[in-house]
Amino acid sequence: MGNFINTSILIPLIPLVTALFIFVLLVSFNRTLNRLTKPVTAFVSLSLLISAFISAFDYFKKIEEDLVLSKFIKYFEGTNLVMHLNLVNEKIIIFFSLIMTLVIGLSFYKLPRNKGYVLLMIGLGIFSSAIMISILLIDFSALI
Repeated sequence: MGNFINTSILIPLIPLVTALFIFVLLVSFNRTLNRLTKPVTAFVSLSLLISAFISAFDYFKKIEEDLVLSKFIKYFEGTNLVMHLNLVNEKIIIFFSLIMTLVIGLSFYKLPRNKGYVLLMIGLGIFSSAIMISILLIDFSALI
């Protein structure tokens, strides 16, 4: 059971790493990457779906524990930041990931894919990751 809890830290990190990777590619290959809107959209959507899949896996395994971040990240060693893995938070993350994937898909079909489109996808990936981190840091089951 401990391995599933350790992999749940990947839920917010996968979209963040994906967005930062695309940003590095955008800075390095600006003209080329602005033309590759379909792979960038697919890559960001896939990262959100992987996060939703990990959260759904935790939900169906009924994993409910608190994960102390100081075990993984030495920067938070003096603090007591805790990721709350419970059924309510996992449902919210699954729902949010699917909504953000739908937003990315709609923006692919509705928005003109000009110069700022790849930067928009990077922003949506970072925004999604930040929301997922904030969802995991708040214990919603205590509020209900």
